[in-house]
Amino acid sequence: MKPRSLCALVLALALPALAQNQPQLEPLVPRKPAQPQLPPIEPLSRPPRGTVQVGVLVLGALPDGVSSQVAEGLRAVLKLAPSVKDSVVLDAPQPCTNEACWITAGAAANVGQVIVAAFQGGALRVKVVDVATRKQLGQTQRERVSSIADEAAAWAEALACQLLVPAGCTGQVVVEAPEGVELSLDGQVLRSGQSRMVPVGVHTLRIKEGDTLTSRPLSVLHERTNALALGAPPAPAPVAAPVAAPVAAIAPAPAPAPRRTWTRTAGYVTAGVAVAAAATGLYFGAKSRSDLNAAESAYRNNGGVYQPSDLNTLQSGNSAAHTANALFIASGVLLAAGAVLTFAF
Repeated sequence: MKPRSLCALVLALALPALAQNQPQLEPLVPRKPAQPQLPPIEPLSRPPRGTVQVGVLVLGALPDGVSSQVAEGLRAVLKLAPSVKDSVVLDAPQPCTNEACWITAGAAANVGQVIVAAFQGGALRVKVVDVATRKQLGQTQRERVSSIADEAAAWAEALACQLLVPAGCTGQVVVEAPEGVELSLDGQVLRSGQSRMVPVGVHTLRIKEGDTLTSRPLSVLHERTNALALGAPPAPAPVAAPVAAPVAAIAPAPAPAPRRTWTRTAGYVTAGVAVAAAATGLYFGAKSRSDLNAAESAYRNNGGVYQPSDLNTLQSGNSAAHTANALFIASGVLLAAGAVLTFAF
């Protein structure tokens, strides 16, 4: 074999082995420059703080002054709402019982949302509607709500807080009670004079005095100290200042005459009769002593013998003594009766 043919044969056998050992080369592709990595954007869970103006509507047949207190309670809660900028009380025609009327009233006042507190049949319903989209944003309700101003406002605040304030709404409570009275608020012991923060709404205050246990509702509003004094006398009604008058026209009122009763008069009369009886008794007592002394003296002078005249004198002295004793006894009885009539009645 020729040398050239031998070299060709060696190359033919070696080339496949060399090809298997060579790494596979990737095709050259132009790459884009690397971009900097940015943090992900967090989604907005609620509107930015202070962006919405809210109108307040209170509907239903309520006593005078209750509607205004409920409206002020709702405005106090709206101050705590994260997305509320301001609030106003809306003036809507009555009756205004549907969303179209509420939205019309809100549009007229140029507010973004309307909160409605509607009292009907003893129930309270609180709703929030958006004026621009004409959609209801939320609602809640409470059955058996009293029309008393404090309780109605407290329940309205509690329902509005559920819809608009995720952090909750609280109010301060202070209850003063006499010594020996035990208090508990919603089942938790409450000391007299202790200040406690509790959620707005109507709570149950239990009062235990001895063996007597009573309970009463306690309304808690946000923007005030909800103070209650048990057993305290009612505050006196304010007295209007007197109109200025000339000095000469002002004179002290005469003192009322002391009250006299017939028993006191009878007591005085009885006491007077007792004194007279005692004086008469003294007279007869003196006469008895005089007669008895005279009869005894005559008895000694006559040698131990009573003359007829001496016997008369002796009898007169004994009779005067009996009369004096009877008068002294009567005087004591009359004096005691006079004292009872005078001072006991």
